[in-house]
Amino acid sequence: MVQWKLYLFGPPRVERNGQPLAINLRKALALFVYLAVTRQTHSRDALATLFWPDKDQQGARANLRRTLYDLSQLLDGQLLAVGPDTVSLTADAPLWNDVALFQATLAQHLSAAESGLADAELPPLKQAIELYTDDFLAGFTLPDCPAFDDWQFFQREELRGAYAQLLQQLVTVHETAGKWDEAMHYARRWLLLDPLE
Repeated sequence: MVQWKLYLFGPPRVERNGQPLAINLRKALALFVYLAVTRQTHSRDALATLFWPDKDQQGARANLRRTLYDLSQLLDGQLLAVGPDTVSLTADAPLWNDVALFQATLAQHLSAAESGLADAELPPLKQAIELYTDDFLAGFTLPDCPAFDDWQFFQREELRGAYAQLLQQLVTVHETAGKWDEAMHYARRWLLLDPLE
C-alpha cells in the first residue's frame, strides 16, 4: 500500500513511499495542504474563491478543475475525493502529516496532564517537540490569495503558541525534577522561538 507523508513544519514537502514528490504547482500544493489540515469537505465554489479571488466564478471554477486534475495525477488518483460540487481527502487516506500528529499528541498528553506532566507523558511530548522543525509552511506564500495567507497566518500562530506552551511545560517539569541540562535544552528552544521570554 502506498504511504504518503506531508511535512508542514518548514517549507511544505510531500513524500510517496519515502521518496520526495515534487509538486511544482504552488496552488496545487496549497490546495493539498489546505485539504490535509482542515480534513473537511469543501464546496468547489468556496475553494475556487479561496484560491482564485480575482477571477469570476466560472473562471475560478475552471482553474480549480484543472488544478484538481493536475493534483490527482501527481497523487496517482489517490487521496482526493472529488465530487461534482465538493472536494475533500478520502476518508481513509493513507496520509501522515506532522501537524496532525503534533496536534493529536498535545491534545492527548497535555490535556491529560493539567495538574502536571507525569513521566509517562514526557516521551510522546518530546517526540512532538522534535516534529516542530520550523514554523508552519515557513517561506511558502500565495501572494494573490489573501484569504489563504490569512488562514496560513492563523494556523502558524496557533501552532507556535502550542509549541511555546509545550516548551514552557517541559522546562518547568525538568526544573522541578532538578534535571537542569534538559531544562536548559528546552529553555534554549523556547528562547529561539521567542527571545522576549
